[in-house]
Amino acid sequence: MTNALPKADVVIIGLGAAGGIAAHVLTQAGVNVVGLEAGPRLGLGDFLANDDEISGMIRYWTGEPKYNHEIPTWRPNANAPTQPPIPPVSMANMVGGTSVHYGTQSWRFRSDDFRTRSTTIARYGNAVIPPTSTLVDWPISYDDLEPYYDRVEYLIGVSGQAGNINGALVDGGNPFESPRSRAFPMPPMRSFGYGELARAAMTSLGYHPFPQPAAIASVPFDDRPACTYCGYCSGFGCWNNSKSSTLVSAIRRAEASGRLEVRPNCRVMRIQSNDRGQVTGVEYLDEQHAPQVQPAGVVILSAYLYENVRLLLLSTSAAYADGLANNSGQVGKNYLSQAYAGRTALFPGKRLNVMSGAGGQAVAMDDLNGDHFDHTGLGFIRGAVIFAGNSELPIGHSRGIAPGVPQWGAVYKRWVHENANSVGSAFAQVEPLPYADVFLDLDPTVKDPLGVPVIRVTLDAKENEIKAARFMDAKLAELLTAMGAAQTWPNFPAGTPLPINTHAYGGTRMGDDPAASVVNRYGLAHEAPNLMILGGSTFPGSSGYNPTETIQAHAWYAAEYLASNLNSIAI
Repeated sequence: MTNALPKADVVIIGLGAAGGIAAHVLTQAGVNVVGLEAGPRLGLGDFLANDDEISGMIRYWTGEPKYNHEIPTWRPNANAPTQPPIPPVSMANMVGGTSVHYGTQSWRFRSDDFRTRSTTIARYGNAVIPPTSTLVDWPISYDDLEPYYDRVEYLIGVSGQAGNINGALVDGGNPFESPRSRAFPMPPMRSFGYGELARAAMTSLGYHPFPQPAAIASVPFDDRPACTYCGYCSGFGCWNNSKSSTLVSAIRRAEASGRLEVRPNCRVMRIQSNDRGQVTGVEYLDEQHAPQVQPAGVVILSAYLYENVRLLLLSTSAAYADGLANNSGQVGKNYLSQAYAGRTALFPGKRLNVMSGAGGQAVAMDDLNGDHFDHTGLGFIRGAVIFAGNSELPIGHSRGIAPGVPQWGAVYKRWVHENANSVGSAFAQVEPLPYADVFLDLDPTVKDPLGVPVIRVTLDAKENEIKAARFMDAKLAELLTAMGAAQTWPNFPAGTPLPINTHAYGGTRMGDDPAASVVNRYGLAHEAPNLMILGGSTFPGSSGYNPTETIQAHAWYAAEYLASNLNSIAI
């Protein structure tokens, strides 16, 4: 029998990067919050330095509570059969979400990332926008979010080197970054040998290298110790509390306020709504798998992109026959998945020691990101951040073998023995565009163990992204050769589509026009004004950067607005 609980001011579905920040902002403003998280609450003793745990990735143990059993399906187009995605990626179901085990790259989007359509047309004309692309400018600007980027960096703890403080360029930082109001709260991660090779090569090629910003404590911060550079970082929870997840920062502070109740191992099944289109609460299964109903004045949906879209489509009612906030038909539309290029290289005789260090410890360059270079005649727009870093763990690293070397046996073992410590990589994160025929919906046949349809992704690589990835792949080969590599090879064919991604965007687009978007600039649904949606699913576009810090900055911006207007928004 379903149990109805006392009404909460706000219920947050998913306490990850976005939900954790929202919980902090709301509780500091005096709002009482219930946080429902599908996974467990874990602590230091649960985060083990064990290479076996991450070597498979898709079956990574933190996805076992939920994600591993509901991996979205994929088809390249609406006329193709559905198939498993290529390749699936790991997600984390736990208090703190994927911010607990992510790679900690903590980037601010630049000013032009919020105005991609208008700035591109101004420089190159309308014809360069692919005809099927639904590219639009954001309804908010970098200047709107800059104060919130700053607050996030100083709350969770981000290490880095500023490149532009209030318009003044700073030596050693990223000269292309948009102005920040002050420096990072901590200095960048320490330099390392492979990174210095990359720095020298980038400089020799005329680029502008800088230390990658990382959500890691490079020095003691907020009662947390500095990073030990153990190597077990990206893909792992931090056994030392040095990684700046929301678990050890925002959520910790929210709970200390006494206004956040965290309910782990609680699987939300549906968001309820009334005949006026307002959301009234959520239905969920508690730790004992008993059905519960949690009434709420406001519901915040921050369960990452795929679950955000799935829960909306599953939450049908008399007011929403096709899914919550979907009378416009926009839920699931305008999906983007970041493209990648990656190259591995052999540096004979050099001991690179890349099997150590932190996931966010890298040297990066922005010269080929966004519109920082002339795209005339290249056949694509936008670009990618390029970086070379540490934290290549032994099992995964042993798979980065040169073409022609067997995958097993005596020859393979000899090659790994002789060359493993002389192999390094470089990567590019290519900015994708949204397209009308790239979208998410519910799979009509595949269901999870509870009988709930999984999300289906319809996506194939487009010409713009393929050309951009191939261009970046050639630049990676040039960079690695300049670093001293004798041989380079691609990690995968440049332009390979990645349908399921930890860097995914869209599906609940943010915009001013209710007919072409799902939420407004504050993440409030046009059709259900006391429903807030947070995370990358609201992004109208993307960037060549990782999305996490922008997700967090927007969550702060939105939650602050909600706290100030709660009486008029909540029911």
